[in-house]
Amino acid sequence: FACGISKSDINKIETKEILISLERKACYGTCPIYKMIIYNDGSAIYSGKKFVENIGLYKFTVTQEKIKYILAKAKEINFFEMRNEYTEAISDLPKTITFIKNGRNQKKVIDYYGAPKTLKDFENLVDSCIDYKKMKKIEKD
Repeated sequence: FACGISKSDINKIETKEILISLERKACYGTCPIYKMIIYNDGSAIYSGKKFVENIGLYKFTVTQEKIKYILAKAKEINFFEMRNEYTEAISDLPKTITFIKNGRNQKKVIDYYGAPKTLKDFENLVDSCIDYKKMKKIEKD
């Protein structure tokens, strides 16, 4: 192929898909606002918006073992059977949005209020994937 791109490079690009993402949204106070995405090849992106130490876009990697563990944990806690949204008519709480894709199953769960402890613990597990020490800032062109 032209420009030094091989067919295997193109296949890698075409097969890269989001497996796991977690987004923490704003509240009226100083709640951390960020999003992280983990791809099937172990590459990951972190976007820090406000009230976090790392503001901006960063990249890092997650081991396949950690990815498999998270996907197994999602199955164990019945993530795919959870409600799509846990909410109440309350204001000023942060919202957490978790997305998991495992094979043909994919689901997004919005956690605002009243989510089970298993979901809260799972969100923290996904959060623990962020490798703050090894992530590298992505400079804008």
